[in-house]
Amino acid sequence: MLPGIPSTARIPLALIGCATIALAACSSAKTNTSASGSTPLAQGSDLATVCKAAESEGKLSFRDTTDTEIFNKEVAGFTAKYPQIKVEFGSQRPQDSVQRIVAEKQARHAIDVDAIAVDMPSAAPMIQQNLIQPVDWTALGVPAGDILTNQGAQFVRTQRIALGLGYNTTKVQASDLPNTWAELVNSKWAGKVIVDPRGEYLSGVGIVWGKSQAVDWYKQLMSTDKPMIVKGATASLEKVISGEALLTTSSHDAEVLEQQSKGAPVAIKYLDVVPTQDHYAIVVKGAAHPNAAACFLGWWVSPDGGQAAQLKYEFKGNDDEPKTVPSTAKLGAITSAQEADVQASVADEFAKLSK
Repeated sequence: MLPGIPSTARIPLALIGCATIALAACSSAKTNTSASGSTPLAQGSDLATVCKAAESEGKLSFRDTTDTEIFNKEVAGFTAKYPQIKVEFGSQRPQDSVQRIVAEKQARHAIDVDAIAVDMPSAAPMIQQNLIQPVDWTALGVPAGDILTNQGAQFVRTQRIALGLGYNTTKVQASDLPNTWAELVNSKWAGKVIVDPRGEYLSGVGIVWGKSQAVDWYKQLMSTDKPMIVKGATASLEKVISGEALLTTSSHDAEVLEQQSKGAPVAIKYLDVVPTQDHYAIVVKGAAHPNAAACFLGWWVSPDGGQAAQLKYEFKGNDDEPKTVPSTAKLGAITSAQEADVQASVADEFAKLSK
């Protein structure tokens, strides 16, 4: 699920792992001096070298939207592999994490987090204020497809979830569902389909269609289907499960799989365009523990490490092309800074039309 984490000035930290043997960083690694005066970031080195340097730092602070209880399970493999590196975790929304970092930077306070998970729209202030630490992710073994460069800043993709049409399997036959988003514009679904007021779930269609076509389609959807306005994937799927609505456009593979595991009568149908929600991670420039942050994120995106744990406990994968998506569908996924801008602009227009 994608929980809505409230913004708070102080967030609880779950301390994971035991820490404490200080070891010297490998002197053969190329270094980039940290703004905070901490151990330099080992650049151009493999994951083993960076993680060795991380042992002298002893810990890192990481923020993501995951529930703390779930994260504790997911990070167990890292703790077992690197017992001398402690992970301090705070559950917080990306925009709140970014706002806090920017505020600390402007106030010239020490930045109290080493790495955060973000979505691309939330990351804009980090890019503009040069708050993202350069990291040689390729040297750390991160696949090229998981690295996105936006205005010179590099992001590591940690999750890619695929969106489609969620439906109640006891009330709707799959054969009766539309095959395209254009076919969803039909008065027979009037008052029976859900859209999210923020526009973020459907905005990926704009990457494939372009902004003009996407906005025209959404206007038709709003006027013809007169959809219910419900915020959030979980809330919308709950209405479908209860029968209050038949369809939701805010549905994604992870949420449906989680509900199915609980016995809920829901399924997802992918249409001609499959928008994705991609989540990324960065090391914060000026972080006190840059090697520990890079070491953790290198493990976090590794197939047998953090990726396997996220799939197991949150049903969230990170495949370039999710296996459940038909080969005939086109992915509405961000692969460039330009596409990120298009998606953000389309989401804004959808949000205006949803009011």
